[in-house]
Amino acid sequence: MRSIPQAFQASLDSGATTLCWCWKIIRNDGVVLGFTEHDSDLYFDNLLWSAGVGLNPGIIESAIGFASNTGMATGALTQSGISADDIDRGKYDQAKIEIWRVDWQNTAQRVGIWSGEIGDITRKEHAFEAEITGQARKLNRTFGRVFSKQCDAELGDNHCTKDISSASFTFQANVSQILNVTQFSVASLNAPENDWFSAGTITWIDGQNAGQTARISQYFQSGAEDVFTLAALPVKPIAVGDAMSVAAGCNKSLDHCSGKFSNVLHFRGCPFMPGNDSLIAGPVPSR
Repeated sequence: MRSIPQAFQASLDSGATTLCWCWKIIRNDGVVLGFTEHDSDLYFDNLLWSAGVGLNPGIIESAIGFASNTGMATGALTQSGISADDIDRGKYDQAKIEIWRVDWQNTAQRVGIWSGEIGDITRKEHAFEAEITGQARKLNRTFGRVFSKQCDAELGDNHCTKDISSASFTFQANVSQILNVTQFSVASLNAPENDWFSAGTITWIDGQNAGQTARISQYFQSGAEDVFTLAALPVKPIAVGDAMSVAAGCNKSLDHCSGKFSNVLHFRGCPFMPGNDSLIAGPVPSR
């Protein structure tokens, strides 16, 4: 049960209140933003709560049990509030959100109403729409390991332990030609194999996507050019001359781990796990 301070309750009971709604967003990169529906900015909790920009949450539906509380939030895109560029770069993905009821004449009188996180967020030309969900949504996420024949580590992470920073696995290149929105070519990198970078990653060094990382869905060598296809649309359009760092890819098989990376001791798959055929197989008749 929510605890409401006595002075705050007295303000509610008076019938003539000076209350407003305030919303705090805590992004995963540590940036904290505050917004209010009040007609002027407020300052409390060491945070400036901006008026007239950013966020307008709608009705939040609550349910008994483990069902997740859900709602929608809309707002205008502004440079001082929630910007299109930050949304495109995923800075609001799974950001925490808190909703407060605050006395704007005495901000020490306030009560937390709801907390959750931002789910799916879509952007239009001048506005955005975001799904906001309660804490119960976390119960639908998969935690822990999933056992399969393929490795469940990411190449180069703490589980894989393989150092891919050497010149054998990481190359520098510049875009030489744009083929379509997700496909481009670079001057030949002289990779050891024709699929050396398939399932690898690209980290953009400069250009509009500087600092962003993208997954490579397809790679092949074509004469004096190497052609890359990204698994998803880039945040911003790719341009000729954009510099990037390209890391080799791993298909997560035992053969790749052993032959390509010599890292079989850290392979985290179960290659000899029985498959569905073993589950439905019947007895073999003797001869």
